[in-house]
Amino acid sequence: MEAVKCVCSPPSQPPKPAFCFVFLLLGSSFLAAVARDTILPGDGISGNQTLVSKNGVFELGFFSWGTGIQRFLGVRFKKMPNATPTFWIRNGAVITDVSSAALEVSGANLCIKEAGDILWCSSVAGGVLPPPAAVLLDSGNLVVRNQANISQILWQSFDSPGDALLPGGRLGFVMETGRNVSMTYRDSLHNASISVDRSRKNGFVLTTDGHDSLGTFPDWMVSSQDKGSSLILNHAGSPNVTEFLQFILGQVSLMRWFEDDAAPNNSGWVARWTFPSDCKSGAFFCGAFGACTSNGKCSCLDGYEPRYPNEWVLGSFVTGCSRSLPLSCEANGQTEHDDSFILIDKLQGLPYYSQNYLAESDEDCKQACFSKCYCVAYVYDSGCRLWYYKLYNASFAARPPYSKIYVRRGSKLRAKNGVHTRAILLLVAMFIAMASVLAVLWRYRRDLFTCRKFQVEGALVFYSYGQIKKATRNFSDKLGEGGFGSVFRGTMPGPESTIIAVKRLKGCGHADKQFRAEVQTLGVIKHTNLVRLLGFCVKGDMRLLVYQYMPNGSLESHLFSEGSSLLNWGLRYQIALGIAKGLAYLHEGCEDCIIHCDIKPENILLDEEFCAKISDFGMAKLLGREFKSALTTIRGTMGYLAPEWIYGQPITKKADVYSFGIVLLEIVSGRRTTKRLKSGSHRYFPFYAAAQVNEGNVLCLLDSRLEGNANVKELDITCRVACWCIQDEENDRPSMGQVVRMLEGVVNTEIPPIPSSFQNLMEGESSSIYSDEG
Repeated sequence: MEAVKCVCSPPSQPPKPAFCFVFLLLGSSFLAAVARDTILPGDGISGNQTLVSKNGVFELGFFSWGTGIQRFLGVRFKKMPNATPTFWIRNGAVITDVSSAALEVSGANLCIKEAGDILWCSSVAGGVLPPPAAVLLDSGNLVVRNQANISQILWQSFDSPGDALLPGGRLGFVMETGRNVSMTYRDSLHNASISVDRSRKNGFVLTTDGHDSLGTFPDWMVSSQDKGSSLILNHAGSPNVTEFLQFILGQVSLMRWFEDDAAPNNSGWVARWTFPSDCKSGAFFCGAFGACTSNGKCSCLDGYEPRYPNEWVLGSFVTGCSRSLPLSCEANGQTEHDDSFILIDKLQGLPYYSQNYLAESDEDCKQACFSKCYCVAYVYDSGCRLWYYKLYNASFAARPPYSKIYVRRGSKLRAKNGVHTRAILLLVAMFIAMASVLAVLWRYRRDLFTCRKFQVEGALVFYSYGQIKKATRNFSDKLGEGGFGSVFRGTMPGPESTIIAVKRLKGCGHADKQFRAEVQTLGVIKHTNLVRLLGFCVKGDMRLLVYQYMPNGSLESHLFSEGSSLLNWGLRYQIALGIAKGLAYLHEGCEDCIIHCDIKPENILLDEEFCAKISDFGMAKLLGREFKSALTTIRGTMGYLAPEWIYGQPITKKADVYSFGIVLLEIVSGRRTTKRLKSGSHRYFPFYAAAQVNEGNVLCLLDSRLEGNANVKELDITCRVACWCIQDEENDRPSMGQVVRMLEGVVNTEIPPIPSSFQNLMEGESSSIYSDEG
């Protein structure tokens, strides 16, 4: 495959804000801006610019979350940016280059862009819309409203509070916007939410990983709205008091800022009210590696200490504990391991989230945990149980029966060598900085690969094999395996550790072609519905690709694996639209068209919010706009191949459209389309689906596990789009841009004809009943 440059053409730059003036002096840029709270159509903020509420309390901009280098759009208290949480963080819109980030009003929507690519847009109902304006209100609420009638709110950030709610924000059903608002908390391991319980006054349900707890807000804290359908968080009694509602994992707290004028370092957030009120009634009250003692107080397990001591002093324990000593298994190149396990006994039951492991003895169980650096505890009692990454819900019992576990402690050896380690780390940091410069030069002037000459483009990181080996803990956590090689989970160290997925390809030949295709495509493009390629590594014949980690795995696992969670219809529709947008970008959003060539559920990954990400570009082909001839080799997977692949006809982007149509049918039905049906001798599911769509019987195509719970209008449109996409002739299939507009309801979708190749197979057969082959 020839190396073809694919550069996405950025849209024209938005006009500079009216209140922003840029001065250049002696080669340096200085920005002087008048604080403003409003964005008008055609206007926006970019980079480090912010909006400031008129009362000067809140500011909106692209802020970092903790110590990470990534930025997110959010609102925070302006006068204490280093000590304040960030509200309404758009987790799905990650900014990696803040200099190219922008927030703009487009139409009636508010959109986040990076380098011209749209990462997220607010959702405003269609129809004739008034001239909008985005305003940061004095309450901290970011709204899109009618300029002519400021009481008409088209969209507001208070409808998506995330894990922090400001006074004036509401939970429950908000009649003005028609939204059902809940607080949510998500990380790589857990999902939690808080929703209103209308059956009880000021009641709420706190759900953590499927565990429900019923709570009640105090009367002084909330006010009932709309006959109890929603609750509003009251403002503090004094204007000088700063408060907000914080939700972390299994605990919700009303936090108040405590200012210690005599000792400013002791200032911090204090919990004025908390649910659960103590660790006896809350599984996550003491945080990770924290334990609830018999007298209801939090303490850290032996070998651990409070992660944020000031917060523990002020009575907030949910951030938990961290190891007092580092692990030797985390040291790169460490040959001597002295990590040990300490017995924690007299526990009341066992901590949450253990994993069963096949072991024949206590020693086998211990070694299984010892061999995995992310294994934090084990116990052998009628079988082996392991705990990975963190421990929650450890509680000491006041009386028998007792339980016990063995918890991993840090390395005294590494602690003794700490001074030497810091000196070595300084040298390593200098070396990495030099290596980074050399890597950039190599991308343009050196041949990086031993199998074939190749030029690397785009902002990719060149990782050393040692970095990859350390990040994956010597490739110990395998996520999956296929003909291309294997995929491993890993963690890249940094101010905030980044979970990654590493694909290890085998040898030169075909693997080298796949490697080159991935780097040449994902290395130079970016879209919210494409998996992010972070970097790569080359060592001899070995090819390694480093991606962002997708915690919810592949679409295939959710559709066809019995052990996976069932996707509701809303998620399926969201996933289908995401795939369509990703393909539309590949086909129509780049200077050169990219044909993926292998669209199937296995190559659709899902992030923490089940946002679809197209992956595996190992078969992708970059084509010029005037491409007319056929590709010489069949690429893809049987069952998803368009007819032109089989008949040797010219291949265009419409081959991907056909594959997408097949995937749509599988999303709807939750079954493989290649699986034959019992009724009839030619019962190929797409044939059956086409007939049912023509007869208007789309509900019979829906996954039976959903028990008919779907938006029938969306289901009908999806089935029609799928059958348009699998038409025999490529000219009869829509473009992916048209598919997006169909799924969004922007254009009408007519009933498609039954493909002619299906007609003969279906002639004379009843199409009213089908069932899977046993």
